[in-house]
Amino acid sequence: MDPIIAGGLLSAGKNLLNGISNQLTSIEDRAQHEGISFPDELGKASGQASSNLFSDSKSARTALLGDPQISSFMQRNDNSQVYLEKRADGSVQFLSSSGETLVLAKESKSCKQALNYFDLCLEEKSNLSEFRPNAVLFDA
Repeated sequence: MDPIIAGGLLSAGKNLLNGISNQLTSIEDRAQHEGISFPDELGKASGQASSNLFSDSKSARTALLGDPQISSFMQRNDNSQVYLEKRADGSVQFLSSSGETLVLAKESKSCKQALNYFDLCLEEKSNLSEFRPNAVLFDA
């Protein structure tokens, strides 16, 4: 088959399917979905709240240090650099340059706060590490 004709048929099929799908979606449904941002919709689909807990990384760090588990980890690693990493399963990991790690379960309140701290650091472009591109510094 000629590639030009095949491309034209694919384009016509795509236009036909888009026209049919737009006719099947009611106007109310389209209006309802137009006001929702992608992060909100993604958070709803993944079961996570999209609201930020803190307005800046310093307040988020202070709140995290209020957790006894994180506080004792930081005291044990006082002379080490501590990094915070997101993990694939939704949890977070504190990693010390001494080799000690602390993993927070994704269901915990501290994990949600740590994820918020991580996101705020990326937004503010603060506490970023040159040596660990997938982590932020926690001891800064």
